Amino acid sequence: MHPILFTTADLPPHEQFEAFRAAHEAIVDIRPGVDRQASFDMSQRIWPLGRLVLTSTSLPRKGHPVRWRHWQKGVLDHWYVVLPCSFDEGRPAHRRPEARPLIHSLARPLTTEIEDDGALTLFVPRDLLAGSCLDNLLDVPLDSGLGALLADLMLALDRRLPLVEPHELDHITEATRCFLDACARPARDRLAEAQAPIDLALLERARRRIRLRLTEPELTPETICKDLGVSRSRLYRLFEPIGGISAYVRRQRLLGARHALLDPLDVRPITRIAEQWAFTDASVFSRAFRQEFGISPKEARETGRIGLRGTGGFEGTGMVSGNMPSLAELLRWLAA
Repeated sequence: MHPILFTTADLPPHEQFEAFRAAHEAIVDIRPGVDRQASFDMSQRIWPLGRLVLTSTSLPRKGHPVRWRHWQKGVLDHWYVVLPCSFDEGRPAHRRPEARPLIHSLARPLTTEIEDDGALTLFVPRDLLAGSCLDNLLDVPLDSGLGALLADLMLALDRRLPLVEPHELDHITEATRCFLDACARPARDRLAEAQAPIDLALLERARRRIRLRLTEPELTPETICKDLGVSRSRLYRLFEPIGGISAYVRRQRLLGARHALLDPLDVRPITRIAEQWAFTDASVFSRAFRQEFGISPKEARETGRIGLRGTGGFEGTGMVSGNMPSLAELLRWLAA
């Protein structure tokens, strides 16, 4: 495998920080922590890993703090795991032995200042860990033994990915998903005890059936019960720990509509996109979308256009390797 490379090294010094900021504009708001320096020489390796994205970002050393803030009306709601790192000849290493990863959510408010040499960042879509309690671990270092192992895993991934064949990606994604699930398990003990393995298998079958029929307006709890051959009460019990069956179906449909709205090449009217995902009433769709993501469908479409402008502005500069997708585009695809 080969990473997507992003760097500001080839730009005039006075343009470097703005290029770094613009490359992340569709994801987070980045500002200088102090008066902007004359230069900001940074580089980033971006590893697309199927349903995950890993980045290795090397920043200027001390004296160049960066303010990192989540957008108040952000569309993306991925979790991401950050491991502060030191960089030796371009390779990340533990900043110090006690350094631990932190888990953040793009859907939650966060303002912080980054003063490290750089970081490894693993982006994880919520659907990959549906029902997980990672939100209970947000914004504090993972000080457990699992946190230390997760840090080692992220470093090993960045080091070993050049040796990985594309057909092995599914195995890497599943192994990483299981590890993250294990990190959240102490907060899930009650749920784990309440659900037998057969219920977990049935829940996954139900999710697969829902994915296949999401665009059908007639998809209801009753039709799902019929497909699975289970009672309505049992179906409700299966989905209760993750918000209920109706809320789950609505969210999956909203995620599909959001992906279309974030695609700058999809120019269909918003009402057509809503209809595709079984929302026949435009006002109901708009209210549900705002309730789920904190912004309107129109604002989501504008976010997609901002991402396109940010990517297009770098074409021909040599900053992004080849014609590869940007980090913002990869994260939008994770939301599909």
